Amino acid sequence: MIDPKMRRLATALSFFLLAPIPAALAQTTPDIVVTGVRPEQTQAYVEQVTAISPMADQLPRWDSAICTSIAGMPARQGQFLADRIAQRAASLGLRPGGPDCRANVAIFVTSDSDAFARQLFDRDRDMFAYYQSNDVSTLGQGALDDFLTTPRAVRWWHVSQTYGADGIALSGDPSIGGLSNAPSVRATGTRLSGSTREDFTQAIVIVDARRVRGVQLAALADYVSFVALAQVNAHATTSEYPTILNLFNGERANANGPAALTQWDQAYLDALYKSERNSATQRQQQSEIARRMNGN
Repeated sequence: MIDPKMRRLATALSFFLLAPIPAALAQTTPDIVVTGVRPEQTQAYVEQVTAISPMADQLPRWDSAICTSIAGMPARQGQFLADRIAQRAASLGLRPGGPDCRANVAIFVTSDSDAFARQLFDRDRDMFAYYQSNDVSTLGQGALDDFLTTPRAVRWWHVSQTYGADGIALSGDPSIGGLSNAPSVRATGTRLSGSTREDFTQAIVIVDARRVRGVQLAALADYVSFVALAQVNAHATTSEYPTILNLFNGERANANGPAALTQWDQAYLDALYKSERNSATQRQQQSEIARRMNGN
């Protein structure tokens, strides 16, 4: 879906037409397991890929539904990108939003992502949770500076909110399920589980059309899907692993990069969305993801 607000934010920039649309991939199957590797290899992959927030106790993920807006692409290609994200989300048990849904995954395609990232931030800092409130988490100021200043083919930013383990907001507007002025108490947690969980509320992905030139749209769509559905470390060293993250090396496209999500990527997402949401620590959740990826 092309969101009018996102389109207005991008109108000052010119956009580059991406490669022709290939046929869509089939739905991924559930319970994907990485076989033939040592557990320590899987654990190392998880630790590389996962971005750890200093503000939260658990790894964030989407709760039940996502709604994607695309700005800066021709309608047909934008729809393909939105459909691919919806397909990958559905394989994880998420529900894609309808035509009039409120966008929480905002994707921008621009010919100058370096300038656009700064312009978007200056125009709408609330979108990035810059003025943080209680129970709202990001990767912090250092990561935001990196998002704004480091040239990349694709860059991303996530905002999450802390909820009770049962999904009830700890504070906020009672009309949308929040408990007004409720204290953010975490005393009921144990060594094995916590009393809270982290749900994504916003994902921003900016694609630099010049830097992704020559990359097939299906591969790009899977890359964007991966970084939209999980909080991925932008500095992950992944050359030793078969992952869609090898599609780009910073600013440059990798001619030998994967053409789609790999078994490792699918197993990681599957394990993330099946892992204990209210784990006692993020490290504990990482270990569970690695075990699930190995079928344990």
